Amino acid sequence: MKELYVVRTPYIFNGVVSRHERNLFAVVGVPLDSTSSFRGGCRFAPYYIRLASQTLELLSLRTLVNVEEVPIEDIGDVAIPHGDVVKSLSIIENVISEIVGGGLRPVVIGGEHTLSLGVVKGVIKALGSDICFLCFDAHSDFRYEYLGVRYSHACVTRRIYEVLGSQRIYLVGVRAISNDEYKDMKNSNIRYITSHQIRSLGFREVGRSITRSLDPCRRVYISIDLDVVDPAYAPGVTTPEPEGISPTELLDVLQALIDERVAGFDLVEVTPSYDISMITSILAAKVINEVIGMIYRSIKPT
Repeated sequence: MKELYVVRTPYIFNGVVSRHERNLFAVVGVPLDSTSSFRGGCRFAPYYIRLASQTLELLSLRTLVNVEEVPIEDIGDVAIPHGDVVKSLSIIENVISEIVGGGLRPVVIGGEHTLSLGVVKGVIKALGSDICFLCFDAHSDFRYEYLGVRYSHACVTRRIYEVLGSQRIYLVGVRAISNDEYKDMKNSNIRYITSHQIRSLGFREVGRSITRSLDPCRRVYISIDLDVVDPAYAPGVTTPEPEGISPTELLDVLQALIDERVAGFDLVEVTPSYDISMITSILAAKVINEVIGMIYRSIKPT
């Protein structure tokens, strides 16, 4: 399945070819861009984020992990049949299931946020349903449908809720929500924390609170919609929203809660055509490397 639906790309993430006998992470691009409703073009993000990654130093002073030495394989991009979201999600699910079933943690570069539904289903297929979905996003994405479409970037949390239930979902950094979404989330007992609360409470308290909520989960999947970051730092996203958190706050919260249970993560919604001087693509590559370092430090073989 992976060989059938994954194609090689011009750039390898970080420009480093793995020479390890057994890899721990698999970088895969998912250029899904079928339901973007404001600023399209996130299908090009995997290319630009890989390009931006070539400029970064790979020793993390946060974790003291040299990402260059982490066993990572960049397997390329999933071949997406643009315009057919349901087929795309099925392909993503099968590719991710094969990656996770092979003992790798997927590092998924999007692409629109809808792809997270396919990734979560793939992780479940490989590891079982005892998994929590931890999502960093400016938007709740909890609409039942958007513009008449149920499989949309504006509905992805709602679709994942239908798979996992409310107690296995936690939203972080939310600050953009419709009245209907707010009512539905309240009635469904969806847990969330706003960007304002992150700033007022501080990353340590937020990290402790989220960690307590995730205690019952055997596995955790993390999704990072980069619009959780304020557009002053990340202007090149599909749907920017003011009053976001800073890159430092994002990484501080992640560092406070990431442990060995993290089964993989994605970073989505970067839109290179709106990205001044590649600011957002560079930030995306930096966040990906830091999260890899955080996960690796928690699972590093002794």
